[in-house]
Amino acid sequence: MAMPTLPKIWETFPELNTPLQNVLTEMSESWHIGFEEIDRAVRSQASAGKLVRPALTLLFSELTDAPYNKKAIVLGSSVELLHMATLIHDDIIDESKLRRGYESVQAQFGKDTAVYAGDYLLTGMLSLLNDANNAQANQLALEALKKLLFGELTQKQNRYITSTSFDKYLTQITGKTAALFKLSVLFGATSSGALDEDLLDVVGKLGKNLGIAFQLLDDYLDFESITEQLSLGKPSGQDVRNGIYTAPIIFALEDQSVNEELIALLSLKDTITDEQLILIHKIVADSNAMLRLNTLLSEYTEELNTLLNKLPNKALQNKLHHLANLLLQRKN
Repeated sequence: MAMPTLPKIWETFPELNTPLQNVLTEMSESWHIGFEEIDRAVRSQASAGKLVRPALTLLFSELTDAPYNKKAIVLGSSVELLHMATLIHDDIIDESKLRRGYESVQAQFGKDTAVYAGDYLLTGMLSLLNDANNAQANQLALEALKKLLFGELTQKQNRYITSTSFDKYLTQITGKTAALFKLSVLFGATSSGALDEDLLDVVGKLGKNLGIAFQLLDDYLDFESITEQLSLGKPSGQDVRNGIYTAPIIFALEDQSVNEELIALLSLKDTITDEQLILIHKIVADSNAMLRLNTLLSEYTEELNTLLNKLPNKALQNKLHHLANLLLQRKN
């Protein structure tokens, strides 16, 4: 099988070229289970992601005395396998037909194969974690897995609840998205020996902040694209129909000028039509929701810059400022 090419986002990070290729090699060598359909299911998603999380692991290894070390490569590979597994399992729960613009594993191969593929990726993640032979990494991974599960359970508990709050949603995305970003940066920072506790705290907060901001921008972009996606005949708005309310919906529900009209439409649940979905988009756009979300994104970006400036490595600071701009100013 030909090795997937690196996403264009990394063209301005030439130092990542070889280490990220090594990550892809580690990942590729970890999923030959011998059951062709599962192998094909996993490979179908292998080249779809941006490799943000392993790239963060590699970049934060610059805080150690051995940048881009072997353990950083292995740990970066393990966190990406975990990420892929969570996406496959998410799509099963949400019955999503698309993932990253491609047909999802559960849509293409069926739910049974998708469950097995996700579980198999988890075994690959644990195998790589074992190869890293890093006790601190094991503890960090355990904490992240607990956060991921708690985030998923919080999302399940909040489904179709129109009285939910942003604080509850923040708990949800802190587990579902930010936990993996935090794990990625901590994996890198501890890949070659222990790190000063104060600096480790800064790194952890930085990863969490970046993950939350990344998810909030996703919320913004996903919601903004609903009308365009539907006009192109593409599946859209599945979260809304599934009762998974992201920041734009939550903020609009808190706007009393549109609250009743929005609740009436959301009460239709999975019978919401495309036309009604477009109306929901209009109601949210006419509310103060997107302005509030923009303001919140600016606050997280400002806090992120403050944390980045606390890192002792100026070159790494510059790289991460550049990466944060790429990730938080993207259009898709």
